[in-house]
Amino acid sequence: MLIPELAGKFLDGNQNNFLPNTRRAYGYDLAMFARSFSEWTVEEITVQHLRAFFNATADLAPTTLARRQATLRSCFAWAYRNELIDADPTGRLDPIKVPERNPRPLTEAQVEAILSAIPTGEKRNRLLFTLLFETGMRVGEALSLQVQQISLNDVDGGVIRVVGKGNKERMVPLIDAPRTVRLLRDYLKKLGSVGPVFRGDVKKGGRAGEAVDYTTMFYHFERYLAAARESRPAAFEGETEPVTIHRFRHTYASFKLRDGVSLPSVRKLMGHKNIQTTLRYAETDMETIKRELTEARQRRKLR
Repeated sequence: MLIPELAGKFLDGNQNNFLPNTRRAYGYDLAMFARSFSEWTVEEITVQHLRAFFNATADLAPTTLARRQATLRSCFAWAYRNELIDADPTGRLDPIKVPERNPRPLTEAQVEAILSAIPTGEKRNRLLFTLLFETGMRVGEALSLQVQQISLNDVDGGVIRVVGKGNKERMVPLIDAPRTVRLLRDYLKKLGSVGPVFRGDVKKGGRAGEAVDYTTMFYHFERYLAAARESRPAAFEGETEPVTIHRFRHTYASFKLRDGVSLPSVRKLMGHKNIQTTLRYAETDMETIKRELTEARQRRKLR
């Protein structure tokens, strides 16, 4: 069996377990591996081949290398469990260490500049990016949303049932997402009762009834970011890190902790597996520290 055949079997066998973005990343990594060893069968692949593959791409970012290793581990372990190979060569690979990076929240001014740069007529995109900021969803989770996963009401806004990593579900309340609720009420009127919330534009190459492509939304984000930098340059002055969509998620978690939402609640809202991940967002600025010390002193006086 050649590697492309194994890759196809692996992706098809896990189509209900992977989010579209995960499936796309796995497919890309496996295609890269297949091109490197196009003349070898899966049964002939050894740990030496794997090490050679990673050594040849050692100049890539550690996060990219770690993802590729995770892809190969997952694929070969699946093949071994399903008796497609006699041994799993990835078991002898040394794990790739990824330097821990602190979350990089955007400022409120930066977020508002980006959202304000979205034309009012581009309702799908305005809803998507507002949703990401007000709920902290991952991009892949948002693009996978189906209409039937959204329940709106007039009492507290409603909830969204999100399917996250590992196909795990969580409920995201909309009580603190007023702009998202308003945009959803208007946007959902034009959709049916089932199907993707964020659909591709058929006139521009999208397929009817299918979710918009991940790459398309990155393209639009870059458009809005460029417009925001031009119209409000002061908001981005001194910014040294790349401004990415994922930083909306960092911003959401950091803002919620800053506003007093507890760590366990933020962990649940974000869909983190453990609270140590959430703790990375708990860096506290000096103004918050001063405010909390002042409040503690006032409480002591009242005793």
